[in-house]
Amino acid sequence: MNRTIASLPLRGGHPVLDLANTVAARRGGEEEDVLRAPADLLAWAARAGASSEALAQGFADDPAAAGAALLAARGLREALFRIFSALGRDDEPAADDLALVESLAAQAQRRLRRTAAGYEWRWPADPAPMALVHRLALMTAELLVDPRLPRVRECPGHHCGWLFLDTSRGGQRRWCAEADCGVLDRVRRHRARHSGG
Repeated sequence: MNRTIASLPLRGGHPVLDLANTVAARRGGEEEDVLRAPADLLAWAARAGASSEALAQGFADDPAAAGAALLAARGLREALFRIFSALGRDDEPAADDLALVESLAAQAQRRLRRTAAGYEWRWPADPAPMALVHRLALMTAELLVDPRLPRVRECPGHHCGWLFLDTSRGGQRRWCAEADCGVLDRVRRHRARHSGG
């Protein structure tokens, strides 16, 4: 398939779910990881709204730290995929995965800033590439305590397994994308019914 960050659909409805979806074909088939290099991680973060100019500069200034951040982001991605996938099956996530999220999230730094409407959390201008991983871990932890957590789903599409936040009115969304996985499932079932067997 040869997907890239630029062609990757963002269907998760939340940045950490979109991070989990940077691997295609989670449910069998040939897995394809689009986070191949530090530049891919930075480009993904920019698309997902999790980057900053300072981070971009940090990735450019320290290639070794950017490489370490890429490896850490991949590790976090796999842990959060296992966590949300387990929760979707009403299973208990692995303690090691939750501990990784908690440990990385504890290192995230946000500061209160005054706004016209009151106060808001803002990320500091930290150029260290690992700051991105810490932010993503904190966002994962925040989603775990979000009231919408029961609406995190895993797409049952053939070779899919992408995670998404069901924001549909009735909470009955089944597919990461009806136009892709939903249509393919109906075509597959139609062909099975009308095959020679």
